[in-house]
Amino acid sequence: MSWSFVHVAVGFLMFALAAPAEDLSSATAPLPPGTFTTSAHSDEWKVRNALSAGPSVITDHATVIDWPIDPKGGHAHGRVLRQGSNGWTCMPDVPGRPQHDPMCADETTMKWLAATIAGIKPNVDRVGLSYMLMGEVRQGQNVPPAKNPAEVKEWFYIGPHVMIVLPDSAKEALRGINTDLSKNEPYVTLLNLSADSTPIWVIPVAKSGEKIQGERPK
Repeated sequence: MSWSFVHVAVGFLMFALAAPAEDLSSATAPLPPGTFTTSAHSDEWKVRNALSAGPSVITDHATVIDWPIDPKGGHAHGRVLRQGSNGWTCMPDVPGRPQHDPMCADETTMKWLAATIAGIKPNVDRVGLSYMLMGEVRQGQNVPPAKNPAEVKEWFYIGPHVMIVLPDSAKEALRGINTDLSKNEPYVTLLNLSADSTPIWVIPVAKSGEKIQGERPK
């Protein structure tokens, strides 16, 4: 083994050891203007970000999973980042958004999400619930996602909210409910444009820009 190779290897190791740890506070702090969410973060960062989506009674024992590399591959998630035990699943930010938008969902909503991402009929038979207590941002109703988020002319910011998925047999119960994202009011929306898509009921619990923070008893 040559000395030059040893010097390079030792130098690389020292650089790796000296590399600063990722600032975990950025997992929940507002994004700097002009930047977008990304999957280029450490697993520890993603776990903290994902758990900010729900109340501690849910997140303390929830499983945390990453988004899939290929969302159209029929799976709603990628790697397991932390194994949980209560049947709830939390996921970090969706890449390409101008604010944090992690989510915590129950088993029914995860089944609905997997089918919806794959573009097939969800076939859920019970009510599903999920939390997005960091809020969310959308391009609008029935708008295909932009390939380049920097080219989106208008974003609709939704405050902290819960989401309810109804069984397919009961989705007519959402008929006539508000569909305007800009009112800070409950609204009904679709996540894809297929005829089999099941709507979700989004119920804000605070205005855009506000935070919901639980306090543990002292």
